[in-house]
Amino acid sequence: MRDLVVQVMDSRLSALLSQWRQAETVEGDPAAYFAAHADHLLVIETEGGANRYAHYGRAFTACFGQDLTGQVIDLLPADILPADRRFMLEFEYGFVRRTGRPLWRSYTALFGQDLPQTWQRLVLPAGNGRLVVGAYPVDVPPPAQGGEALLHLVIDRVPVVLAEDGGIEDLALSLGAFCDTSRHMAELEELASRDSLTQTANRRHFEHLAGLELDHARRMGRSFALLALDIDHFKRINDTWGHAAGDEALKAFANACRLSLREYDILGRIGGEEFAVALPNTGPDGARVIAERLRAAVEELVVRPAKGELFDLTVSIGIAQLREGDLTVETMLERADQALYRAKNSGRNRVMAEE
Repeated sequence: MRDLVVQVMDSRLSALLSQWRQAETVEGDPAAYFAAHADHLLVIETEGGANRYAHYGRAFTACFGQDLTGQVIDLLPADILPADRRFMLEFEYGFVRRTGRPLWRSYTALFGQDLPQTWQRLVLPAGNGRLVVGAYPVDVPPPAQGGEALLHLVIDRVPVVLAEDGGIEDLALSLGAFCDTSRHMAELEELASRDSLTQTANRRHFEHLAGLELDHARRMGRSFALLALDIDHFKRINDTWGHAAGDEALKAFANACRLSLREYDILGRIGGEEFAVALPNTGPDGARVIAERLRAAVEELVVRPAKGELFDLTVSIGIAQLREGDLTVETMLERADQALYRAKNSGRNRVMAEE
């Protein structure tokens, strides 16, 4: 079995594993200790019960376009860490901390220029609750038979526990349990982050995603804007045509907004008939153009409730722009709301920017 692992494991990970086995403990900075692998190394520390990147190798920055050093892993956006991989990482890190045993696996995902690549990764305990993760891209293995083909298949689906002699000690969990649990976790995360009626981000998820964009804009010195939207006279809709018609109006409104926004804009429902939009890399002029486009799209809507009557919608919109002292999305939303109230008081169905 040891020879089989040698044949399948990437040689760079084999060197990392050998260096780790020679050290009784890793003193000081693990990235410095494993300096030869630093570009392909992650150092994971615990912070308030969560996992945080203490070191984030340059190879990962090149793949994902962001340096995530210092970031808490379970707060990363889904385009960087989808729900199924978030579960995978949490499981692997918890397993290695509990058992003190190294885990090895491979995974295929979209990296770099959105091209599928296969990487092998090795998770190692480094003392004091720290973990060292080495990961390298590997070539697609040639067609193989027998044990080598089976081992490629196994490590692509479930983490493998490595024994002291360099062979395989065990599987971290069964293939079926890993796949079923991973799928279940992805479904739960989707339910927890989406508004069930409009299929937009709920308030918690919107503030999380918008907060990531705000932090990125502050670090990179880029523009960033928020829109606060409120459907005009929404209570009148519910009182006149019933709550079912109100639900249809909300769904039609959300769909019109999606069609009018750019792919990377973030739409969320933050209250009953209140929505918000985060606009990355958008200055005052661009934010007004997008807001007016949203307003016009909603004005053209015709909602057909079950009773057969028709009614239309309008929306009032407030704009807030990122300022030097803005540290949270809530601060910007407060100013966008103030501009929204001015739009309401000025006659509704209009866009107002913060003063």
